Amino acid sequence: MKNQLKQPKTRNALRRIGWLTALVVVFAMAVPLTGYVYVAVAQDDERAQQSQQNQAWSGTNPRSEVWRQARQSYEGVSAVDSPAANVLISSSGETFRQVRMGPVSTYLPWFLAFMLAAMAMLHVFTGGGHKLGKLSGKRLPAWSLFDRVLHWYVAVLFLVLAVTGLSLLFGRAVLIPVMGPEGFAAWARASKFIHDWAGPFFVVGVLVMSVAWLHHNKPTKVDLHWLLKGGAFGKHLPAGRYNGGQKIWFLVNVAAGLIVCITGVLMLLPNIFENRELFQINLIVHGIVGIAWLGVSFAHIYMATLGAPGSVDITTKGHVSSEWAKVHRSLWYEEVKDQEFQAEQKKSTAS
Repeated sequence: MKNQLKQPKTRNALRRIGWLTALVVVFAMAVPLTGYVYVAVAQDDERAQQSQQNQAWSGTNPRSEVWRQARQSYEGVSAVDSPAANVLISSSGETFRQVRMGPVSTYLPWFLAFMLAAMAMLHVFTGGGHKLGKLSGKRLPAWSLFDRVLHWYVAVLFLVLAVTGLSLLFGRAVLIPVMGPEGFAAWARASKFIHDWAGPFFVVGVLVMSVAWLHHNKPTKVDLHWLLKGGAFGKHLPAGRYNGGQKIWFLVNVAAGLIVCITGVLMLLPNIFENRELFQINLIVHGIVGIAWLGVSFAHIYMATLGAPGSVDITTKGHVSSEWAKVHRSLWYEEVKDQEFQAEQKKSTAS
């Protein structure tokens, strides 16, 4: 009887132990799963918050907006005492780079190419200047030694500054493939040195030239007639010592020369500028006017050589043939024909 009573109790105890063991096992298996559930719920909450924030930001990252505002060159406070020290980020440098590497580097070389092509086409269609035929040997004094030295002084410096300036402006694109990085680096350093030191001497030449030749280049009705009738395109029309085209070239030299010289001197004294923007504008103006001046000079060089054979004698010998004067400077010839001399006489041309 006692054994029969003990058996149900034993079974009940074993049943309780089994259930407790099962609960422990289930609990042990379920607890780790709660971490995954928590992470999933947290990620859903984070996505919902991000969605709300994106709607509030209208798709813009607030940090990018902060840097965008900083790029607007707003001034703050800085302990550094120097120009633009209170500006965290100046966007003018990027704007300058885009202008320099964009329109300046793209269109100005095409302008130079256009001027060269125009002179080539002019030569093809006109056949060059008037052929003087057999010369009599009679000459007329045209330029003094002072005029010739001044002309070549300015011309040589002009070409030196043009070559070095173009090297600095377009050298990375044009010269590195030819010279290599190391070769271009050495040439760029030399070009910068030559450009900086030749510039002031060029300024002096332009100023002296502007004053010395001003009285010869005053416009007259004859010059207007010469221009309107096509004197610049090869027609031989009455002209004085200087024709209308030469007087325009003189005005170009004075105007462009003053702009290039002033902007060039200012670049040698960068501390003059109150901010970088003015310096960058100055540099762009210097480059544009300088290249435009160079392009127009192609016309001058052509007319002094192939366009009017014999013209170069003015700047080299100081005198021209009487035949040349009759064709190109008929009015001036009538004024000075009594000064004719034979070439072998080697008459002094000092005026």
